[in-house]
Amino acid sequence: MPTKDIVKRHIHQATYYARHKEEIQARRGEYFRKYAQTEVGRIKKLANFYRMIEKYPEKYKARYALRNAVRLGKIEKGVCEVCSSAHTESYHDDYSKPLEVRWLCPLHHRNLKKKEGL
Repeated sequence: MPTKDIVKRHIHQATYYARHKEEIQARRGEYFRKYAQTEVGRIKKLANFYRMIEKYPEKYKARYALRNAVRLGKIEKGVCEVCSSAHTESYHDDYSKPLEVRWLCPLHHRNLKKKEGL
């Protein structure tokens, strides 16, 4: 059972993070951007990319096909189905149909993935 000091510290950390969330996230983002520019960061990013292709080849093929279709003008990016935001991401319901996507803003994309347990 946690002691009172541990509980107090946890509450303090949670409130501190809530008050300074934007500042902390900005510092974290800056750190990761700098790390990604180092040789080790580039190598790890590339290794992770190839590992994901190997682990989920159907996802990679669907994303690649969609990216090319958008680039070539065969498909136009849409607005969010939920809120009509212009800043959208593609969401594949079925990776075997790579050009059939739903366009969602990052917030609704994340919420949909949470609902589906992904």
